[in-house]
Formats: sequence, structure tokens, C-alpha cells
Amino acid sequence: MPHNLSGRHLALILVAVMTTALLAGCNRGDAADDAARSIDEIHESDGIPVSVRPVEPTEFRTYLTFTSSVSGATESTASAKLADAVARVAHRVGEYVEQDTPVVFFPTDNPALNFEQARVSFESARTAFERVGRLYEDDGVSQQAYDDARTQFELARANWNSAQDMAQVKAPISGYITRLNVLESDNVQPGDPLFTVADFARLKTTVWLTDRQVSAVEMGQPAVARWQNEEIRGEVVQVDMAMDHDRKAFATKLRFDNPELAISSGVTAVVEIETYRNDSALILNDREIIYDGDRAYVYLLTDGTVERRPVEITNRQGLIVEIARDISPGTRVITRGIEQITEGTAVRVVNEDERLVQR
Repeated sequence: MPHNLSGRHLALILVAVMTTALLAGCNRGDAADDAARSIDEIHESDGIPVSVRPVEPTEFRTYLTFTSSVSGATESTASAKLADAVARVAHRVGEYVEQDTPVVFFPTDNPALNFEQARVSFESARTAFERVGRLYEDDGVSQQAYDDARTQFELARANWNSAQDMAQVKAPISGYITRLNVLESDNVQPGDPLFTVADFARLKTTVWLTDRQVSAVEMGQPAVARWQNEEIRGEVVQVDMAMDHDRKAFATKLRFDNPELAISSGVTAVVEIETYRNDSALILNDREIIYDGDRAYVYLLTDGTVERRPVEITNRQGLIVEIARDISPGTRVITRGIEQITEGTAVRVVNEDERLVQR
């Protein structure tokens, strides 16, 4: 065989190569057209792929959300009743005290107290009253003498209690000491605040409603307060009927049970007021609804046929809507692929979505 090809042979080889390339390009174009036609033909013959979900009764609620600081529902501040220096502070901030537990002590030798005089007068009046009482039972004294002795005893007891209250300032309520305004040896004047006690077993807060929101809120509606991973439950206890002129809003007070002290007083919590609840509602995701003007529709799959059904939206919370009983429970609604279908379109189900629940 010769090692060098003739010019005629080279020309024939070049023509063959060009012809092969041209045919390959034409075949690729034909294959793409065939593939595109095949997708359309698949949709036409087998149906457009869609996802469906059965519509089942479930819990649905609407709520208003706020961010608000919570504090002890019951809080009281004890004040000084005389001018003097603090002799002793018996408890610290954070300690729990029962009502009437002495917290701040003042010297009993303060002339304004008449402490010892009040004590002696009380003991004397009590002894006299007890003696007269025994005589009265034996008809040894008159009713008048008995009444006079009792009056003197009650006056002396009141004076003694007053002196003790001035010298030993007691917790006005049961709860935790949240603030101490004085230390030992501090000088105070009558009326100066000494300490504050709060009951953290219940918390309170105030939220502010717009004129649109206030119409949906009323006393007794349930509420929750969330802080970090903790949640406590309560209710609306007051809704103002007049708008606050400075805030241009309506004050609404809420109270929560906090038995395990899960949430501390003073923190800023997320507060929700539940304005509506239906435990057997039919709900849809707003993305499953077709809007045509002021009308709303969904696509249902019934016996393999697509039906366009009008629905009435009765309530809305975010993307979840409640509808009237326009759909029978268990009916399958088309959830994905609705942009490509109309009533009567052939479809094939490629996915069964889980039951929709409100988070």
C-alpha cells in the first residue's frame, strides 16, 4: 500500500467527514424536537403532575402578638412612718417573706414612738380587762364597767400595734422582696419608701391596641406569655373603653399564672391574645387559593377530575385561612401545580402532602 494518499483520495475523505457532521447536527435538532413533543404528549396523555392533600377538620385560631414587659401581678411598697435612722434590715432582695413579716427595724427609744409607754399601757389595760371580765361573769360589776374596761383595752392595743408597726415595718403582702431602698444607719423621713414586695406567682402586663385591634379583644380571652423556652398562660382582665390621648391606643391589661416562677418579673416577653378559636376548622394555605377579583377558588381532585370550586374565607392568620364548609371533609385539594391547570385538566398525582396544621 502506498504511504502517501493522492489528492483525489483526500478530497473524498473530506467530503465524507463534512457529510457526517451535517447529518449529526440535523439528528440532534430532530431529537430535541422529539423530546419537547414527548413532554407535551406525556402531559396530554398522562396528565400534569400535581400534589394533593385531603382537607380534614383541625384546630385553628387567630391571635394578636405583642412584645411587653411583665411584672408581679401584686406589688406593694412599704414606707417609713417616722423620722429616724434604720437600725436593722432583716431580709435581702430576692428573699420570700410572708405578709406581716418584719423587714426593716427602727430604734425603739425614739421619743416619737412612746414604744415602752405603749407596751406598758397595753399590758396594764389587758390585765384590767381580764379581771373585770371575770367579775362581770359573776355579776360582780355592771355592764358599763365592763364596756369601759374593754374600750380602754382596745385603745391601748391599737396604740401598741401602732408603735410596733412604726418600729418594725412589715411586709404588706406575701411575696419576694424586689427592691430595698435603705441600708442600716440610713436616715429616713416619714413617707420615704423602704422596700417593695411582689407576688411572682402571678404576673401582669399592659399591651396597647389600635382602634382596629380593640374590637376583637374582650375580657376573659385566653393569652400566653413566652420568654426564652418558657410559656405561661393567662387571660385578658381589662380593656379600656377610651383611647389614651398620648399613645393613641387602648390599654389592655393581662394577668398570667406563674406558679413555678418560670418567668421572672421585669423581662420582656412575647404576648399573644387569642381572639378566635375553632377546634374543627377547615383550613387552607393561602398559596393553594386562586383569586379572581374578590372571589376565591381552589382546585379539587374528584374521581380523577379537576374541579374549580369557589370558597368563602372566614378568618385568616398569616398564610393560613379558615374557610366555610364549602368543601366536604376528606376531599382532596390540589396544593402544587395549580398554575398549570384549569377545570377539567388531566392530571396525575405525584405526591400526597401531609395533613395541614396551624403551627
